[in-house]
Amino acid sequence: MKRIINKCPCSLEAWVGADEPVFSEQNLYFSRKVEVKEYLYKRPQKYKGEMVECYVYQFYKGKPREVLVSFNVK
Repeated sequence: MKRIINKCPCSLEAWVGADEPVFSEQNLYFSRKVEVKEYLYKRPQKYKGEMVECYVYQFYKGKPREVLVSFNVK
């Protein structure tokens, strides 16, 4: 399982289903997957009771990285 690299800028996409991302934002900084969940819980809760898949995209040493964070919205 990949880890989020601390102090490395990233972009975030949240998906419910396979259509298009329901949330997308850039220039964020996270150090742990728990922080991603906390960040999204502060957003409007349109998707209560659904499984959300979040992808954190980072570039580290010139290489792209993708970290998956999945959770149910309460």
